[in-house]
Amino acid sequence: MASRALLLCSFVVLAFAAGSQAKDFIVGGPTDGWKVPAMSDALNKWASTNRFHVGDNLVFKFDAAADSVLEVSQDDYNRCSTASPINTYKASDATVPLPRSGRRYFVSGTPGNCDKGERLIVVVMSEKHSRRPGSAPVPAAAPAQSPQAAGLVQVPAPAPAPAPAPAKGAAARTAGSGSLLLGALLGAALLGF
Repeated sequence: MASRALLLCSFVVLAFAAGSQAKDFIVGGPTDGWKVPAMSDALNKWASTNRFHVGDNLVFKFDAAADSVLEVSQDDYNRCSTASPINTYKASDATVPLPRSGRRYFVSGTPGNCDKGERLIVVVMSEKHSRRPGSAPVPAAAPAQSPQAAGLVQVPAPAPAPAPAPAKGAAARTAGSGSLLLGALLGAALLGF
């Protein structure tokens, strides 16, 4: 019996871990990668379709003999300047960790490529938008009871609230983690636990 309980606990832990792991994002997508795009805003459009979180990684795939990746300031990004990069990545399949929230700016190290659209802005979500379990903010203490709540003032009942919208973003990830947990529990039930 104890081994079944241990196995069930293992399923639960794995379900939570699966929803909280860092992700590696191949910049530009698995087929395009880091190169001059056909459309000048294609890399930033790709970035806008993804949600980057603290702990994730950007993976830049490029021909190291012909290109590089420079992390630059916002001003250098806007000017396509490669004169004073914050970081330089010259190895193909360069992995860039995202250890903190905020904006990150990247340009090609090859002269002229930035002007042709080989540049990228990545917005890393703050910790409060993290997909990791247990990272939700602690709720504030309940306020003192108002005269209305204490029954000293009578107010007509409010109209019913509209139905909530479908979950998006972090709420959808939380729902996905819940689905993993439910799946683990159902799997355990099917195994006879």
